[in-house]
Amino acid sequence: MITLPVSYTSVSRVGSAFPMLNSVSNITSGVIHQYAGDVQAEIDALIGKRYTLPLTVECPILTAIATRETIYRLAVQRGLVQFPPAAQGRAPLAVQHEGDQKLLEKIAKGDIGLVDASGAAIGANLQQIEIYSTTQGYLPTMHEGPWTEMVQDPDKITDLENDRAI
Repeated sequence: MITLPVSYTSVSRVGSAFPMLNSVSNITSGVIHQYAGDVQAEIDALIGKRYTLPLTVECPILTAIATRETIYRLAVQRGLVQFPPAAQGRAPLAVQHEGDQKLLEKIAKGDIGLVDASGAAIGANLQQIEIYSTTQGYLPTMHEGPWTEMVQDPDKITDLENDRAI
């Protein structure tokens, strides 16, 4: 099996973690590399808002997730494992997939931080922040549409009147 580099996982790592792939003749290292690249692109899309990409250090949690997700997708899409309707979500690969997706969401939100192979924290990209309007939470007082459908938020009007009274 040829090892092609992928940032978060590799063909050899996927092959050693799921030996069944080695015995299936129609799955080449190129196919594994393609699936691993797709998984990497999805991970980058999820964490790219919080972290500067590409990461310059190895991140063991992303390696583990990318390896498991690559195996899951290969196994399911190539028909190596099948989940009968009654067992959907109960099969080990499906359960792990759901857990990995939740973990990636937490990483993307910043609930869980990334660390490198030495245990040092990988710094988040703090130059991308969310900006909130001072009118957040109010109903719109202007809109595009017929005047008959225009509404006013009574809380906003009261808040504006109270601000003027001070």
